[in-house]
Amino acid sequence: MNIIISQGHQPPANALGVTVVIDVIRAFTTAHHAFQQGASRIWPVATAEEAFSLKQQLPNALLAGEIDALPIDGFDFGNSPWEVSQTEFNHRPLIMRTTNGVIATLNAQPCAHLFVTGLASASATAKAVMALSPPQVVLVASHPTGDEDVACAQYIKGLLGGEGISAEEAQQRTLNAKAAVKFFNQSNPRLRAADIEMAAQCDIANFAMRVHNTNKDLFILPEPI
Repeated sequence: MNIIISQGHQPPANALGVTVVIDVIRAFTTAHHAFQQGASRIWPVATAEEAFSLKQQLPNALLAGEIDALPIDGFDFGNSPWEVSQTEFNHRPLIMRTTNGVIATLNAQPCAHLFVTGLASASATAKAVMALSPPQVVLVASHPTGDEDVACAQYIKGLLGGEGISAEEAQQRTLNAKAAVKFFNQSNPRLRAADIEMAAQCDIANFAMRVHNTNKDLFILPEPI
């Protein structure tokens, strides 16, 4: 298969292949832990206003997200794996708005199959992709300038049979990423070091996170591996 690494919010078209959108710090680490805690599905939306509007249609849904890394007023959670890990979702859906991963996911069309991941579900995602035997895979490092998503993409590329890096290198590049600094310097009580430590955990998932597009509704479901 042909494997391409793209960076930013505008993934290239991949009509016959598989696209994987990566957001290690923190959207798809948060999504992984939400599913671990029993979330039924995740609805990605572009704005806080869209999140509140969808909440009116899904009154039992919870809201998670950030603007400029900080929690959004009126949301149940920030974009925080630690925060969602403290909650039992009891099959409630999650509506998510984030700056990088969610926006890149919403823009990742056309493609035949679409997944989202961080390091936590990297190996499970690679297995799901391999099972589809696509002619082309686009790995999207959604942070336009961040190294942590590129590192995850390079790790997954290696798992798919291309030239890649080790899990240990991907973890270290996440812990040392520029985006991680504000979580370690205690600049804001809602930016926790635990979020980055959780983001650097590699291959702890037994499911991939697949994006479904039905009647213009876009949502994410866990797919056991």
